[in-house]
Amino acid sequence: MGVVLSVPVAYDMVRMFAGPLVPTPRGIDRVDLGYARHFAESWRGDCGGTLPTPWGIVWFERGRLLKLIDRLEDIWSESRASQEDTGLDDIKMRLAANRPLTARRRGKTNVGEKARRFADLFSAGGLPRGLRRLSAAPQNSIYVNIGHVGLAFPWFLAWLQRRPDVKPVFMLHDMIPLENPEWVSDSGLHHHRHMTANAARYAAALITTSPSARDSVTREMRARGRDDIPVATVPLPVAPIFLEPGQPDQELAAHNYFVVCGALEPRKNHALLVYVWRELVRRHGPQAPKLVVVGSPAWGGEAILHFLTRCRDLENHIILARGLSSPALRRLVSHAKGLLMPSHAEGYGLPLIEALCVGTPVIASDLPAHRDVAGDYALYRHPMDGLGWLAAVETLTSDTDESAAVRRRISSYRPPTWPDYFSKIEHFLRTLS
Repeated sequence: MGVVLSVPVAYDMVRMFAGPLVPTPRGIDRVDLGYARHFAESWRGDCGGTLPTPWGIVWFERGRLLKLIDRLEDIWSESRASQEDTGLDDIKMRLAANRPLTARRRGKTNVGEKARRFADLFSAGGLPRGLRRLSAAPQNSIYVNIGHVGLAFPWFLAWLQRRPDVKPVFMLHDMIPLENPEWVSDSGLHHHRHMTANAARYAAALITTSPSARDSVTREMRARGRDDIPVATVPLPVAPIFLEPGQPDQELAAHNYFVVCGALEPRKNHALLVYVWRELVRRHGPQAPKLVVVGSPAWGGEAILHFLTRCRDLENHIILARGLSSPALRRLVSHAKGLLMPSHAEGYGLPLIEALCVGTPVIASDLPAHRDVAGDYALYRHPMDGLGWLAAVETLTSDTDESAAVRRRISSYRPPTWPDYFSKIEHFLRTLS
């Protein structure tokens, strides 16, 4: 085993270097960073990072890669205690307010702030002086690309044609843009087509996150003449912060609220929750629970943002939040009455297992990917069943036997962990050698 594990890993760093564009990571960012840290710290063979630059594709030695990972986590405040997160303070103010209160939007940053974050990251890596050209990268490497960012652009992958000794392994999260183009922009559909075509052209192996995602990916690869690609299907683990013992927060515990977490885009189905919350307010008045919407606008997001903020019946009941660090998100979710995920389509659903990890009930749309992830631990409703969602929210708000039964059931939930996950991933990569 030790000899096989000495196969070098070349880790794609494009998503990492795009990290300073946002103040805090999305789910895919945390997964990408988790992969990078695992290989840089634990892979027994040689390991480094690859990055396309104006000077060509360059190779970051293992030590430089680790410095970049550490610096990006600092930029994203991932190592900061949750009580130090001003975004969480804003949410607490809104929860306690009896009148509309505009929270600060950490997600909106100016060009100067982004430039400073980029400069901070680059200062850790020393780009490009002193870096080895990719031609000097170890022979017979396994190239691992989790982040998707460069997968749609041939220029980012052209070096693989000059290095036939390298085995490319890509993670494909889903085929939603190809199967449900109504939920994405034209550019998103175009991007995904190119990404899928490049994966079919170059991949020696693929990684997927759920059985339903695997089925979609293998169908698409088969249609492109690649039914020979080995595929590893391993459910994603959560960030380690969600597995740590929780700390009581009296300010959050004093309030009745739910959380929906994800980009503001039509596919996430925030509109359903607006109608549900209108009815909750009609029935319960000021005692109705509040809804904390965590996420930034994506394609179609400005219209959703307009919808969420212009409904006068809900001005005291919907709280918009952006830019939460992972520790702050963990604390917010752990004190919620429930996490809601009414999406029309998903390839996985990381927020579901993050919530279950901290003992928070989940109501999710009845999708194959959601059932792959949460099994019998979540409550499922059709994404258009407004009355069903309303009833489920009211159940979790109440102190009934049914609500208590839901919480008892999830107390036995055991999430996938990073060590178990990478044990399976490393076994899969060894088979490629």
